[in-house]
Amino acid sequence: MIPIQLAVDNAVQFAKKVLEPGRSGEMLLEEVETAVIDDREFWLITLSVPRPKPTTLSFNTLGSMVGDRQYKTFKVDGETGEVLSMKIRQLSEART
Repeated sequence: MIPIQLAVDNAVQFAKKVLEPGRSGEMLLEEVETAVIDDREFWLITLSVPRPKPTTLSFNTLGSMVGDRQYKTFKVDGETGEVLSMKIRQLSEART
């Protein structure tokens, strides 16, 4: 398995290439985990980036606040370090 830092670095570099200019400058590392799928190991790296402008807060259909960051999960091959996918990470809403 490649080192965790290499997996994160590859995800960050991939994000910088595919996201709109200016969004990656404020990128934050949010989560790192491993996964085994069909006997292959992967790193799942979640990064957050600013939402595209305008960054005003709005209400979604359920009436909850939508923040000013988007969360993306990158699936990184555990052997080669290649970034295989980027998906939008939906956050669970806190229940009170």
